[in-house]
This record gives sequence, C-alpha cells and structure tokens, in this order.
Amino acid sequence: MRRIPPVVLGLFAVINTVRGAIHAFAPDGGAHSIAGLDLSAGTRTILSLFAAVGLHQLVMAGFQAFVLVFRRDLVIIALGLQTAETALGLVNLYFYRTFPIVVPGQVFNLALLVVLAATLGLAWAGSRRRASPPAAAPSETIG
Repeated sequence: MRRIPPVVLGLFAVINTVRGAIHAFAPDGGAHSIAGLDLSAGTRTILSLFAAVGLHQLVMAGFQAFVLVFRRDLVIIALGLQTAETALGLVNLYFYRTFPIVVPGQVFNLALLVVLAATLGLAWAGSRRRASPPAAAPSETIG
C-alpha cells in the first residue's frame, strides 16, 4: 500500500507532461483539435491561455518528478497540490467560467479527482501510522 501514492504521483507527472506539452506546443493548444472549441474569435488569446496552462502543467510535472526522485517525503504535499489544482479546475469548468461545450478535460478530471482524493487519503493514513510511536512492550508479571 505504501507504493501506491508514489506510483499515482508518477502517473500524474506523466499526465501533466503530456497535457502540458499539448497545451503549450500544439498549433492550437488542443483547444480545437481535442476540445472542439471555436477559435474564430479571440484565437490568439485562447492559444496564449492554453499555452500558459500547458507551461504550468510542465512545471508541475517537473516538481512531481523531483519529489519522486529526490524527496519522497514530499509525496503528500505534491499529491495535495495536484488534488487542489484538479478540484479548483473542475469548479472552474463546471460552475465558474464554463465552456460553451463539454470538453474532454471535464470528465477526465472528474475521474482523476476521485483517484487523487483516494490516493491522498491513503498516503495521509499511511503517514499517520508511521508517525505513531510504537506500542510499548507489555510488562512482564512476576508470578
């Protein structure tokens, strides 16, 4: 069970690398080719915003890779950041600044949030068990 949180964090590093590269470097940032958004109005603005999101995802992936390679003690923090970012992204996609169509990221990120929340809970529970002092040895009775 202890290996699940680092594995999930590693998967998110890969997911962020792929999403980030698409958003930052694809000609349309995936806005039309993947999400189906109409780019006829404000194309440069939309592409710039997609690139900014993609570059952020690449930075997050770099941080997650750093944690996995050099600082495993920060796995809970990295998972917590990813969980918060995913949750707030979903609030934006569904309630705040919604798109005129359902984009693939909406459903995909709902599934990812469930995985993240479960993994964060597992990592948190595991860290609390490891932080607990060991049970004292039972005292011997002299009979």
